[in-house]
Amino acid sequence: MARRVTLLALLLAAGASLHAQPAPAPAPAPAPPQAEVPATGPLPVDPAVTVGTLPNGIRYYVRQNRRPENRVYLRLVVKTGSVFEEDDQLGLAHFLEHMAFNGTEHFGPGELVAFFERIGAQFGPHVNAYTSFDETVFMLQVPTDQEGLVDRGLQALADFAGGITLAQAEIDKERGVVIEEWRLRLGATWRILEQQAPVLYHDSLYAERLPIGSPDILKTFPPERLRAFYDTWYRPDRMAVIVVGDIEPDAILPRVRELFGAIQPRAPAAPEPPRGVPPHDETLVSVASDPEAQASSVSVLHKQPKRSQGTVEDYRRDVVRQLMYQMLNLRFSEIAQRPDAPFLAAGAGSQDIAVATTATSLSARVQDGAIAPGLEALIIEARRAREHGFTQGELDRARRSLLAAYERAYNEREKTESSAYAAEYTRNFLEGEPIPGIALEYDLVRKFADGITLEETSAAARELLLDTSRVVLATSPQ
Repeated sequence: MARRVTLLALLLAAGASLHAQPAPAPAPAPAPPQAEVPATGPLPVDPAVTVGTLPNGIRYYVRQNRRPENRVYLRLVVKTGSVFEEDDQLGLAHFLEHMAFNGTEHFGPGELVAFFERIGAQFGPHVNAYTSFDETVFMLQVPTDQEGLVDRGLQALADFAGGITLAQAEIDKERGVVIEEWRLRLGATWRILEQQAPVLYHDSLYAERLPIGSPDILKTFPPERLRAFYDTWYRPDRMAVIVVGDIEPDAILPRVRELFGAIQPRAPAAPEPPRGVPPHDETLVSVASDPEAQASSVSVLHKQPKRSQGTVEDYRRDVVRQLMYQMLNLRFSEIAQRPDAPFLAAGAGSQDIAVATTATSLSARVQDGAIAPGLEALIIEARRAREHGFTQGELDRARRSLLAAYERAYNEREKTESSAYAAEYTRNFLEGEPIPGIALEYDLVRKFADGITLEETSAAARELLLDTSRVVLATSPQ
């Protein structure tokens, strides 16, 4: 049920994604347990997915799922991104992502693009990749109703993992493409991002390593610096391959082992860069305006170290937090419906902002010129929840809504798209998000929800809605 929020959505604060909370759903009808519910200890892995680790360290996830039919979603996930760059490599993690499509061991320059065009795959919807601070992910969608195509897709991912050729001529051709992409990103979104990232990531390497990089370096870097990044950080023990779709796992697994098991390190392991985001006592503020900004918004974030999430006890703690956020969101929804509401919409939740750092986020979309009253309302409600907690009626309402949401997810489990599973397994590899399956999650929520007390949710508010390590991000049209 967890959902990863992109860095960009976080930095732009509220925006169009905020909406009024729906009316609370009636309590779901009781349903028989669908999975054995452990009392304590590690959460099990959903038995529908086959997870393992090859001798060279590459992790794999393989699952059969027939939505959509005759399609398979393939991913190569690499635990490296722009934070791993040296000062003379700014932008090379993203540049390397581009170069994967410009010549590999089994696909010459232009051949991979021609292959995807031949099978009807389009760049964007079916063939895509992204580079972030901490990871690079390659995503392919391949038909399964034509013999050999899945194997070619797997071969492409294996080449990305260990066989990118990085020819001098192709590097020089790609420089212009990446520079043009850099120019296209110089819109309101990125201008605001460049203002807010140093504040959110104060005193950390993240503040200096936006994935888009430096145009001066992209124009002039020696090819050996790109090869050094590839050899150092694209190591088998930093990778996972994900296969989800209309396939037979027993037929796919041997090929996964064969193709990816042959990949070996090309350089010694290097120490990881420091990826902590230090705490701070003062409140840090960024007020960013831009002529092309589409709306005004404000967010209040409290940064804190990420907590473990792999055990039954961790899951119960997170259910307590979900209920706390749900009650806070219900209050925000009621405020937004008032004639004199200080914001158009508001929401609360938890968002990962770095590999070891999360943030409690209170965000509001406001009328232009009304950032101050919107911010004041967010802070007042946070303080009210922290100092006075919630009422029994609010908890009962939030509990019903949470149970109804999990029941819907369980009842619609057969409609889950393969892309959703692929995204979930990506988060498991990168962040350790548990993957016990919706049947067990539904049973865990039903088991815990009734026993969670007002004191527990109030304690969660006191823990999460603090004034320390606080950041205020405001955005508005100029």
